[in-house]
Amino acid sequence: MRRSFVLGALGLIAMAGVAVGCSDSKTASTTTAGGGDVTVPSGAEGTPVAVVAADTSATTQTLTADPISVAAGQVTFTFQNTGTKQHEMIILKTDDAIDALVVGADDKVSEAASVGEISETDAGKTVTKTFPLAAGKYILVCNIAKHYAQGMRVAFTVTG
Repeated sequence: MRRSFVLGALGLIAMAGVAVGCSDSKTASTTTAGGGDVTVPSGAEGTPVAVVAADTSATTQTLTADPISVAAGQVTFTFQNTGTKQHEMIILKTDDAIDALVVGADDKVSEAASVGEISETDAGKTVTKTFPLAAGKYILVCNIAKHYAQGMRVAFTVTG
């Protein structure tokens, strides 16, 4: 009887270890239909940041963040696409000025400094995702062709 109990307990411990080992503690995401004000879910893992992508004209687009400075650690971005096209959010860790990134022949900036991304998001949709961010300067960009050049960028600071 005692041996069965011990083996059963060891089995439960092993299963719990596998479950923990398979979890991804770096990010958590939820996709929902968008519209209206951006709200960060109450169960969000990190410091909340609301990011809004918008089309202001055929050749001008905007990306805004609130707040634009947070403490280092887990940061939960709620990305709302209020525009009419797909948009994304790339988190670039860089000391470069917000308008100094080089646009390549593909009409995009390099993603070599990327530390996280919310992939292409359809118009009217909202995506929430959490990233571990170290202290430093960042630029949030939409890196779909021509979008950075059309204004989809915002400076973002993580304090230590």
